[in-house]
Amino acid sequence: MKILIIPAFFRTKSRPTAGSFFWDQALALQKAGHQVTILYSDTYSVKCIGEYLGYAEASKLVSENVSIYRKKVFCPLKHGMEGHRETFAKEIQKLYDIFVGENEKPDIIHAHCCVWAGYAAMRLSEKTKIPYVITEHATMFQLHRDKISAANNQYIAEAFGKASKVICVSEAFRTLISEYKPKDEMEVIGNVVDCERFYPAKKETQKGISFLTICYMETPDQLYKKGIDILLKAWQNIAAAYPDAKLLIGGGGHAAAKAVEWCREYGISEQVVFLGALERRQVADQMRQCDFFVLPSRYETFGVVYIEAFACGKPVIAAANGGPDEFVCDFNGKLIPPGDVKALVLAMKQMIENSEQYDAEKIRAFAEEQFSAPAIARQLEQVYAKIKKSEENGH
Repeated sequence: MKILIIPAFFRTKSRPTAGSFFWDQALALQKAGHQVTILYSDTYSVKCIGEYLGYAEASKLVSENVSIYRKKVFCPLKHGMEGHRETFAKEIQKLYDIFVGENEKPDIIHAHCCVWAGYAAMRLSEKTKIPYVITEHATMFQLHRDKISAANNQYIAEAFGKASKVICVSEAFRTLISEYKPKDEMEVIGNVVDCERFYPAKKETQKGISFLTICYMETPDQLYKKGIDILLKAWQNIAAAYPDAKLLIGGGGHAAAKAVEWCREYGISEQVVFLGALERRQVADQMRQCDFFVLPSRYETFGVVYIEAFACGKPVIAAANGGPDEFVCDFNGKLIPPGDVKALVLAMKQMIENSEQYDAEKIRAFAEEQFSAPAIARQLEQVYAKIKKSEENGH
């Protein structure tokens, strides 16, 4: 099958892990024997003029047998959703015209995130008569539902409504966006985890125990969303009880300075290591070498980093916030109430004291069976096949 993917955001040279779950899914489909192409418009506002001027991405390339067409666009209104919506859709249409001039017409369009990839897919589908699906990941429907204007909500509802299928990354998220699409017209398919990159390995000899967390820290909002404030408060207790313990924090961003400041305030700077921005290979290396993974996010629609930790055979601690609830259980980790410092301290202590109860092979097998590239590709193929059959029957 010929599959055209439109992501709402995508990796760049400066942010190589952005949209990694879109890329992993594209690779999964390609490895399953499909012809996969990505169209992406990099839109930059006045606020990001420096990045726009320094843009150095190829307009067309083939990476791991996936074709990528992209272009940069100056969009003064990007940070106003209305301006970004139309600009993004128009540029995707232009990229499609270039693509289809060199290739056969695709069988299906797969957009990742309705705002505004799903909208662009809808507009493209209207012109080409190619069916489209939307996989929704965006936490905006959890965090900022009240900030979506009536006008934008109308476009969101239209894009979801006309999609041949809406895919949600968790059951909780399907319930969350059911105002836009009946639940029986949606599917739940998790994100892909690269089990070839993330795998268990013998841990190097080291003193003490280590917890790892991975997240972007671009803004104070991201620190709050990912629960880094909660984690560092809880770490005061762990540092006092286990002097040799280390908390490793991977991920770059301007707001990391605030996390460093909290460490000084709490007197835990010696037991917290900031690893900075990491490439995927480095994330996998860190996960293999840690003892436990912890990320007490207040909001997660899915949480692919937890599954990556599973793939490395590591137990995790997560907050029961909708996404992780569906895959974190007794044999592979612990769930705590969102924002609960005491519960987080208790969970970390229990994990340290009862580490022998976690079977790395069993945890790894769960990740492979549920979220590996072949597993997710099979689920997507079933969705595409149903849509194709429906099209052939004239529905």
